[in-house]
Amino acid sequence: MKLTNLAQIIRGIFFKIFNKVSGGRLLKMYKHVKVYGLKNGKISFGERVKIYNNISIYLDSPNAKVFIGNNTYINSRTEIKCMDSISIGNDCTISWDVCIMDTDYHYIGVNETAPVIIGNHVLIGCKSIIHKGVKIGDGSVIAAGSVVTHDIPDHSLAGGAC
Repeated sequence: MKLTNLAQIIRGIFFKIFNKVSGGRLLKMYKHVKVYGLKNGKISFGERVKIYNNISIYLDSPNAKVFIGNNTYINSRTEIKCMDSISIGNDCTISWDVCIMDTDYHYIGVNETAPVIIGNHVLIGCKSIIHKGVKIGDGSVIAAGSVVTHDIPDHSLAGGAC
């Protein structure tokens, strides 16, 4: 095992211990992964998850739950903003600068939340935004720069404003 892989696994172990995160056997964690509001919500990792540099996870309510499935890879500068529930399936690849949120953070009137469910074997291209209430089906690909506001069926290719 390479020394850098070992360092990433050790970083993942310390991350789990200090943040009281569940799951995550062989969690590989790069530098500058930040979790905000962990006292409020919960994060669960599957096995062999790889989290790259400068990832931010926001748990903005006591009910916030984030689940990241087995063998999933999340690239640099991705933000996960959760007030309710965000679930990312197994064997997913999330590119850099992606934003996944289950609320729109508008406090005019009622702040609505809706769970985000990303199926298994999903690829999300760079600079995409996944909005509240979206379900992305298994085996789907979201093209780079997409804004996803509606459900995407299984085994689909979606791009642009969808």
